[in-house]
Amino acid sequence: MNKEIQNLTENEYEEILNTAITQIQASRNAIAVQINTAANSTYWNLGKLLHDKKIEGGYGSNIINRLSIDLKSSFPDMGLSPRNLWNMKLFYERYVNSDKKLLQAVALLQWGHNLLIINKKLTDEETYYYARESVSQNWNRDLLFSNRKLNCLVAIDLKIGEFKSEYVGKMNMYLSLLDKLEKEETENQSIGIILCAEKDHLDVELALQDINKPIAVSDYELLVPKNELQTLILNEMKQVQITDNDEAEK
Repeated sequence: MNKEIQNLTENEYEEILNTAITQIQASRNAIAVQINTAANSTYWNLGKLLHDKKIEGGYGSNIINRLSIDLKSSFPDMGLSPRNLWNMKLFYERYVNSDKKLLQAVALLQWGHNLLIINKKLTDEETYYYARESVSQNWNRDLLFSNRKLNCLVAIDLKIGEFKSEYVGKMNMYLSLLDKLEKEETENQSIGIILCAEKDHLDVELALQDINKPIAVSDYELLVPKNELQTLILNEMKQVQITDNDEAEK
């Protein structure tokens, strides 16, 4: 077995590495969806409470401010500011009469995405499309930046493998949504940057030739050299084999 590990080809190693990264990312995404669902359920229930108690602006501000202080003393990390409590009420009132399909879609979104949708006053159809694509494409606002000199939003899409032409289509659609939802009137058209481990210049050129949005494709290098990363993985595989053999001998 050790000999087989030592003779691992470069392609076999790449397959192991990419599969491992994909599995880790999938697990993280699944956990994130569960966290988002639980958080949105909590915010929904709090929003319903405020709605049912008919807490409105004016006199309601004092109630919300006091409620925020008391709740944060018990749950300091939940984002229970007065503004967020009002947002929870808006969240409930926005979707209380919506159909089940839409409710299930927005329940999976990050809270920041939901606030964005509410503030932009999207239709149910637009909201469902945005929610569905955000989850399926794993859109993350953490990789969205504002460039002061260019006066525009810049979206970064980091890929673990080689470039695929489908990445351009997805980025093009994402930029359309950014320009509709996030871009201010005074800002220029949003820019997309796709970072891949490898790219073929001809594939990139063909994929971009009919795209009218500013999209760039570049490759990147790991900080840990590939040969060192391979050694780490091989050593880990050996350690697992030794452990398995020890267990078998007991």
